[in-house]
Amino acid sequence: MINISEICIGNILHPDGNDETLVATVRAVEENKISFYEYAAASPAQAAPVVLSEIWLKGYSFLYDADNEAWSKGSMHLQPLEEGGYRFSLGAHSQILSFVHQLQNIFFTLFNEHIQIEIAEDVEAPEVQLAADSIMVNYLPKDRSARAFSFSLTVEGASYEVHYEKDTQGYWVFYSHRRI
Repeated sequence: MINISEICIGNILHPDGNDETLVATVRAVEENKISFYEYAAASPAQAAPVVLSEIWLKGYSFLYDADNEAWSKGSMHLQPLEEGGYRFSLGAHSQILSFVHQLQNIFFTLFNEHIQIEIAEDVEAPEVQLAADSIMVNYLPKDRSARAFSFSLTVEGASYEVHYEKDTQGYWVFYSHRRI
């Protein structure tokens, strides 16, 4: 279950708490409903937060500093906790971040910009999918009868073509990618 007061437009959540392989971007937040770009609307009881993990930090271009045992992006530092999650500290303020939407919200609060997925040149498949899923809403076909679509990502000279297909329920699912 999601605390609706923590959710903002642009947050990434599991729209179906029973399927943690599916992530979607919040399009609108109402009192008892969360709407998504890539998925049907869900109640806060149906949706689930996405656990903040190393793959998400890498996707958001955080770098791990083994000497300090912390992840950093610019002036933002996150220390992994044994019990899970990450401790974010700024001056006397300290906060535990356990979910992707918490990182997205605090980043926006501090820097007045949305944190973006970035792809390094030596990207692995999960990171390509993560980046593609975060921007695929910009490439959705206008034709509702379309069963598939593709688009290209180009980052720092490395280009990838990603392919999406509709599943049996009519939702867009990442299908494949290839370097071009």
